[in-house]
Amino acid sequence: MYFIEDDAIIAGRWHRWHRSRRAVGRLWGRRPLVSIRTRFGYVSPGDIDGYIARALHSRQLTHFHVHTRELPHYRFVDLYRAVETFCQGRGDVQTIASEHEEDLNSLLHGKRRQWPSRRLKRARYIAWPSGPRAEVSLPVDHFWLCRTLSGAVSERVILRLRYNALRERAILEAATEQAQMAETCLNTIVGQSARASIYRNQLLALTYEADVKDEYGDIERVDRLRVLFKEDERVDDDDIVIDDEVREMLWRNVIDVFAKCTLLKAHHVPVRRGVLLYGPPGTGKTFACRYLCGKLPNVTRIIVTGTALPHVHAIFTLARMLQPALLILEDVDLVFAAREVNLYSSVLGDLLDHMDGLRPFEEVSCILTTNAIDRLEAAIRDRPGRISQCIYFGAPPPALRQRYLLHYLRSYATPQLDMDDLVAMSHGATQAFLKEWVHRSVQIALERLTTSQAQLELRHEDFRCAMQEMRRFSEGTTDRIIGFHGTTAVPVAPAF
Repeated sequence: MYFIEDDAIIAGRWHRWHRSRRAVGRLWGRRPLVSIRTRFGYVSPGDIDGYIARALHSRQLTHFHVHTRELPHYRFVDLYRAVETFCQGRGDVQTIASEHEEDLNSLLHGKRRQWPSRRLKRARYIAWPSGPRAEVSLPVDHFWLCRTLSGAVSERVILRLRYNALRERAILEAATEQAQMAETCLNTIVGQSARASIYRNQLLALTYEADVKDEYGDIERVDRLRVLFKEDERVDDDDIVIDDEVREMLWRNVIDVFAKCTLLKAHHVPVRRGVLLYGPPGTGKTFACRYLCGKLPNVTRIIVTGTALPHVHAIFTLARMLQPALLILEDVDLVFAAREVNLYSSVLGDLLDHMDGLRPFEEVSCILTTNAIDRLEAAIRDRPGRISQCIYFGAPPPALRQRYLLHYLRSYATPQLDMDDLVAMSHGATQAFLKEWVHRSVQIALERLTTSQAQLELRHEDFRCAMQEMRRFSEGTTDRIIGFHGTTAVPVAPAF
């Protein structure tokens, strides 16, 4: 009877506990034990906050102060490597690539909810360019947990770097038990990322990508400015045919400024320069820029064209970070035209402010190219100080045309060519026209060959036929389209 009475008591207690458990389940969800843990701040070792607490030997994470820094997405690789460098020699360091939607402050201080989940989740990896022909795969969400023992004191640092694909931002977060130390960590890492940037001393191209929307008009990806690596196609002295006076001006105003930077600063000479290359299309302005880029291997060269030009603030911010830097803004008349015909009038002010804002000893120089000097913004043309040198690129005179033709014909057999007649025939031709003229003549000469083994020989009639064909339907404006301007006169450069 004693045992029966005890069994009844036990059974009654079990039924009361079971009913209470079901009530808890109805109140807090289908998983009552998990809900109870969440309600009372239980930290699971399978959650990211539990992993952090265990790695740092800390029962509570609420006393950590979190500081955040957001940077453009193209800084992600620089920041990742800077964090790796920062963590070296900081005692016990544990890392984990686990992807979470909550920011670090919410993970450490926020109330636990069933959604979003804090369960450890393997982070996705994305391939990032790290050089002209190199790339590196990195996780989109990575934690570094540093614990340094100094006597009886334990110094704990939580670092997190994540990539927000929707906003195209690299987000760096630091948490420490002293608020000032978290900010110091961020400043140290960001500074190191700039000094050891993968973009430093590289040839870069800036492009703009508009935002992407779905069929309902919702933004799937915001607009962004991309920083791309370009192959450094060096142009040797023998590969460029240019007037000796022009070459000397380019050398003194661009190459020497960087090569003798320390000496110029010592004698109080400003090292910032603004050079304007102007003239009709096809006269060698872009090729001259390639020549200058090849002569400056220890300078960051940034080429900006098209829709990337209006992003002036981002362009100059990047140049300042990577100085010594050379900014090449191509075809600036397309964006920085006169205010009355320009839709980007506010951008003009940004350009002028940043050109004026360059301090005399900042190692940032600018090269602007334009095909239409008359359309260029009057504020740039008429105010001294922004442009220090103007260089005109026009149709080459006879002596320079002969050098161009000899340069392009050096790979072909030309025993029957009358060079003086070719020079006279090409009066008013630009460099681009001369190059196409030679290529068209070679194509016409190839039509005479009966076998692929026959030797190609260029004749005078090949050039006459090519000239007639190229200019058959060209006159006036259409002549300029193909690079034939009909004059070799050099206009007087505008006063700046």
